[in-house]
Amino acid sequence: MDAVLDVLLDIFTQPSIIVALIALVGLAVQNKSFSDVLKGTIRTMVGFLVLSAGAGVVVGSLDPFGEMFQYAFNVQGVVPNNEAIVAQVLMDYGSAAALIFFFGMIVNILLAATTRFKYVYLSGHVSFYIAAMFAVILGVAGFSQWQVILWGSIAQGIYMVVSPALVQPFMRRVTGGDTVALGHTGGAGIAFGGLIAWLTRGKGSSKSTEEMNFPKGLSFLRDTTVIVALSMAVIYIIV
Repeated sequence: MDAVLDVLLDIFTQPSIIVALIALVGLAVQNKSFSDVLKGTIRTMVGFLVLSAGAGVVVGSLDPFGEMFQYAFNVQGVVPNNEAIVAQVLMDYGSAAALIFFFGMIVNILLAATTRFKYVYLSGHVSFYIAAMFAVILGVAGFSQWQVILWGSIAQGIYMVVSPALVQPFMRRVTGGDTVALGHTGGAGIAFGGLIAWLTRGKGSSKSTEEMNFPKGLSFLRDTTVIVALSMAVIYIIV
């Protein structure tokens, strides 16, 4: 019996399994068909593994850049990158991050149902980044595993209703209503930018940057992957 429990514990403490189970429960609650539940669960697990592997690739590519930068400019520091941080968290705090991600959503829904902050945070990848952040902060601070999960979930749930609420006054001006809110890690910065724009607004209406005529020959620069690749290539050459 002990051997069986050890095997089950090893399986269900794997972050990819936990996230897959979250997807399974979510699909089952929506009364999806068996095939949809199975497909969604497997895709979630595989996607999580791909995310972990991809994050490792990002870390591997940034490590030499950090060393080169420190040598070239004689400075000490780190290369900040979401994927790099998540990769490290998944290795050391993967189970805690996955559980904070799950229980944080439950706290979010409870707060949305019982308070005036009627926001449900649906940006899944951003929610996972936030969960990873709380997991590593509380873990490094010396909290035990259950404390990391408990306080991390509560903190994430609160963040997930407060962050959209900060931006909503400006979203309301743009969209004309409250049918959609913005869920993003830059919520506080966006709200601050909106406040500055409101304080410095001029008379009448001004043109939007979306109305700018962008040369068709340079339209490939609108692609995030292309512009990041080109930018990093130039930066690597300079360093």
